[in-house]
Amino acid sequence: MNRRTFTTTLVALTAAVSLTGCGVGDSIVGLRDAPAERTDTAPLNVDGAEKVAARVLDAATAARGAAGAAAAKAQPAALAGAALSQAQAATKLGAVSASDPLQRASDPQVVAISRGSAWPRAILVGTLDQASRTQTLHVLMSSAAADPFKVHASVPMLPGTSVPAMGDLATGAPLVSATDKAGAPLSPAEALAAYAVGLNHPKPVPSKAVATTDAYATALRTSTAAQVKALGSLAYFSQRHAPVAKHTIAFRLADGGTVTFGQLTRRDVISTSPAAQSLTIPANYSKLVGKTTATNNIVIDSLESVVMVVPATGPATTVGADEQIVAGSAT
Repeated sequence: MNRRTFTTTLVALTAAVSLTGCGVGDSIVGLRDAPAERTDTAPLNVDGAEKVAARVLDAATAARGAAGAAAAKAQPAALAGAALSQAQAATKLGAVSASDPLQRASDPQVVAISRGSAWPRAILVGTLDQASRTQTLHVLMSSAAADPFKVHASVPMLPGTSVPAMGDLATGAPLVSATDKAGAPLSPAEALAAYAVGLNHPKPVPSKAVATTDAYATALRTSTAAQVKALGSLAYFSQRHAPVAKHTIAFRLADGGTVTFGQLTRRDVISTSPAAQSLTIPANYSKLVGKTTATNNIVIDSLESVVMVVPATGPATTVGADEQIVAGSAT
């Protein structure tokens, strides 16, 4: 598998509510104290956020489709974080799919804007690919005053999922640190870690606080079962997932929970048993690893981008997922 795209309806996308502009009244600069800076509102109005999103996503689409030296220059200028690492892996392998969420420009709809005037500042945007009816969530972030907005995450939503209410757009949704669980039973980091170990094979570690019944987890289990059955007694199959802590981004939901964007690493290992002298490597992986047979093991490394909803009550669920092969080896 290289990557999967799922179709769904983004139930949580709501009509944009514009902020009222601050007109120039009859006050004169220098005659009165400057008003205190507001920290309880979004730093951008909706019109401004939509213009930023359209510009940044257009640049990201062009960068995602670039190759060679053009990609090496354009991708870091438009992408960062999980989105950049995934794009660079796809470009390196020459595996950018036409169904990639950043391969088709789309009118962005602002879902949330981070609260306050401090940095980082972030915009949560939804887009719809009309051809596949795939909804995608994108996080655009500016890390500092001199840093332009870039796409930090871009993840297709899973079938039948939605994002709960984010609160009023004008007020903004607070950004949440990876270790902050105020208002939720789990912090973003804890939710991602529990989801990761819940996907492991052959010994997953289930958690009542994090569900693994979503379409992505189900597809992984189905694929794993088929792989194990095909290998029979000739080889052993294992799969390990682990979160990439530095790529965690979370927004506070209206109910006190979070919508959390994260990235996991995944390692698939097929090891020969004493009953097998060698394994034939499938054609779709032989080019990646540079061999057609393996006597000891086959290792495939992938990146998994996920979006999790951690509600104030009840188990966390995964509402978006995507994957990209990074590297492979065989011995």
